[in-house]
Formats: sequence, C-alpha cells, structure tokens
Amino acid sequence: METFNSFLNSVVASGAFAILSTLYISFFVDPNEVQKAAVVLPQDISQNLERIVADSVDYQISVRTGRHFRAKTLPRLLEQAKKHRQPIRVDAILLDFRDEAICEQYARFRRSATFDGPLWSVEYVQSEVLATILAIARAKNEYPLLLNVQLYLSKRLSTFRIEGSSQELIVTREDPKDFAYRYHRSHRDYAAYAHELGLIRTEASNVDVPTNVAPTEVLQTMFGLGTIPATVITAAEQAVGGRSPYA
Repeated sequence: METFNSFLNSVVASGAFAILSTLYISFFVDPNEVQKAAVVLPQDISQNLERIVADSVDYQISVRTGRHFRAKTLPRLLEQAKKHRQPIRVDAILLDFRDEAICEQYARFRRSATFDGPLWSVEYVQSEVLATILAIARAKNEYPLLLNVQLYLSKRLSTFRIEGSSQELIVTREDPKDFAYRYHRSHRDYAAYAHELGLIRTEASNVDVPTNVAPTEVLQTMFGLGTIPATVITAAEQAVGGRSPYA
C-alpha cells in the first residue's frame, strides 16, 4: 500500500509539473522559441518564405528549376535591397539543364510523383531552369550594384529544396502540397543543412552572369551560340513571368 501511495504521489507530482510547465510556456515563452524546427503547413510555405526574405541581407537556395524563386523571392529580395539601399548576396543553385540524362530523370520523377506531372518533359525542365537564369540575369543587369549573385548548375538530384538566409532555412519538397520544415540558426540541425548547401555548391559548376548584355543575347552569351534549341529558349522567355507553384 505504501508503494502504491508513493507511486500515486509521484504521478500527481509529475502531472502538476507538466501542467505548470505548460502554463509557463503558454504565458511566458514565445512558441517560436520553444520549437525552432517547426512544421510548416503547405498553405503557409509561401508566407514563411516571404518572412525569411523580409529579414534577409543574404539568401541561398538549392532547387531544381526555381519557379517560386523567380516569381516571388527574387523580386522581393530586390525590393528589400532597394528599400534599405544595401546590396544583397544571393547564391542560387539550379539543376544543370545541359545534362539531358539528369533532366530526363527529374522529369520522370515529376511525372510519376507530383500533381502537375503531365507538364514535365526534358524540354520543360530545361526551359524552366533557363527561365530562372534569365530572371536572375535581367535582375543583375538592371540592379548591378544591389544584386551580388552567384549562379551554380548542379547535377545532384534530390526530392528536397533548401533555401533561406544565414539566420533561418526552410526545407521543402517537390510537391507544394507537402509539408515543409524551418530551422532557425539556433537549432542543432541548421548547421547540417547549411553544410549540405555548401557541399552542393562546391560540387556544382559556377556560371558567370554577364552584365551589359541585351536581354535577347543573355543565354547565348552565357552558354554559347547554338547550344540551346530555339524552342527551349522561346519557352524559357515565355515562362519568365510565370506563377509560383505556391500561388
């Protein structure tokens, strides 16, 4: 009986401690500080990306085609730079569109696993990557003193996208209906994802983004005349103003 009473007292004490801890957290601690790695609902991904951009003086991104980046993030980064009159550094890592085998592998994955599967072909992958490159090149040409951009093309495939600032990263998946995760710099896993970004960047090919080049000649200047099919260039130019998949 004495053992049972001790057990009962222990349970009551544990329950009281849990209740008091919950009340303390609820009233005195910022929930964002309690859980630095937070699950982000699909409908909240765009909002969280915009919040990170709003607080950034630098940005790094490793994605495949960069549709959301060119539609929403890049213009917002430029707005911030103009508003604060402070240059912003951007490291952008995209899929190497020059490798048709990699593009085919990625297109096959998208056809089988995502909501917009029928869109994806080698040419579609190439044109979407090039559309983002065009958006970056045009932004750098228009604001050469505000946008310090480094462009990389990677042959590494992943079902995850990593992007964010030196203060916070967000990890998303290919389908905008999937959950995402955000990691504040103080979270123990932030360093792992930042390191992963560094590894991808080291393995990728650095591509110079020219300035003072006519918009119609940007891709030819960057990759050589005749290396990209005219149909792909046309599709890329039409896609530059396309919507974000999170819209």
